[in-house]
Amino acid sequence: MSTDSGDDRRPASAGAVSAAPEPPQRERRFRTFDSLIDVPAFRWYILAMTGNWGALQMQQVARGFLAYEITGSFAALGFLELANSLPRVVLALYGGVLADRLSRRAIIQTGQALVAIFAAVIAVLLFTDQLKFEHLILATIAQGIVNSFVLPARQSMIPEIVGVNRVMNAFALNVFVLNVVRLAAPALAGVLIAVAGPSWVFALMALMNVLAVLALFPVPITNARTRAALANGGSTEAPATVAKKDRAGLQAMKEALAYLRTERVLIWLLLIHGFSSTLALPYQRLLPGFVREVLSTDADQAAVRIGLLLTMTAVGALIGSLLIASLPSRRRGKLLIASMAIFGVALMAFAASEVLWFSMAIVLVLGIGQAGRQSLVNILIQTRANDAFRGRVSSIMLLEDGVESLGIFGIAMFAEAAGPQWALGVVGLALIGLGGFLWTVRLIRDLD
Repeated sequence: MSTDSGDDRRPASAGAVSAAPEPPQRERRFRTFDSLIDVPAFRWYILAMTGNWGALQMQQVARGFLAYEITGSFAALGFLELANSLPRVVLALYGGVLADRLSRRAIIQTGQALVAIFAAVIAVLLFTDQLKFEHLILATIAQGIVNSFVLPARQSMIPEIVGVNRVMNAFALNVFVLNVVRLAAPALAGVLIAVAGPSWVFALMALMNVLAVLALFPVPITNARTRAALANGGSTEAPATVAKKDRAGLQAMKEALAYLRTERVLIWLLLIHGFSSTLALPYQRLLPGFVREVLSTDADQAAVRIGLLLTMTAVGALIGSLLIASLPSRRRGKLLIASMAIFGVALMAFAASEVLWFSMAIVLVLGIGQAGRQSLVNILIQTRANDAFRGRVSSIMLLEDGVESLGIFGIAMFAEAAGPQWALGVVGLALIGLGGFLWTVRLIRDLD
């Protein structure tokens, strides 16, 4: 594939269909920010997601901190992950059906508004000194239900906005902006907890989600019929592959599974997403307890250091995502495998460290591997999925996240029994092993 002009116009898959006409591409020597420069709707999408992501990053610090302070248990952190993820097992596939039928923008905005309400309720309970661990569980379950519908719409909306030729660039920039948010949000949450208390963190989260709802309005609305019309050159007749309004959701899910049976590479990529996420996510989920036991002496110090470590992870991920955004669409299979190996090695080193400054240097490398893994597996899946099924394919990824929570809970229980250092060390070794196995699978190793 020639990249001399900086314009890769070959779709990544013969079945991949863009739901929107391709915005004109300009030839640039450096194409790192092409999607942001050329597509105004993508700029509004990124702005809206920034508010939402910032709130999520702050929540990760505040909710984990509160759960560990209330219970003193790694099992409680694992249970929170179960509460957040298990609703997806039941609802994720139907969330994907809705993402393929309805306005993805409207789904995202509705979900963000509900999450703002959940954060405001937790803030009120904290201000009135009435919060219990059970309240955290209920709010987490409610957010898990909302995410079952929002996340498939959010993932599948990017190709719809930027067109298939910009998917790699747009997804990498998506991760880049997420990691810019990670630079500030966790540290801000940690400082706010230490200075003003976690109640103000949740109040700020509610405000950020409201602003995210407003920022998404300039992004055009499309649903199944308008996406089909755009893909078919203006015809309003939806193709047979698009789920019809009168078709049962179960039938639409069966269609998606039948489609996947014809896409061997997609099946492999979905499996890689499931296994690698199960092994990578415990780092963030167990971090509040790890820092409290291994890297700090009191709760206030732990809150600040959790934020610092997440911020340093984001610096590394920022570097990694910029590199991915700048690369041509070549050797992505090898890059994915290398990213997993880097993450695994860094995680083993982090597990062994008991010195804060050394741990901060390690998580910088860990962030580079994290960005590569997250960006590349999403890019490879989204560029190979037909747009008529993209929402449902994204929902299968979300369903995997729900199942993964069982593995994360098991790792949390192992941390409870053997200690967090052993748990994270074993997980890092497993990631290295997964990367080594995938190197022997030519279908994945040679992916472009």
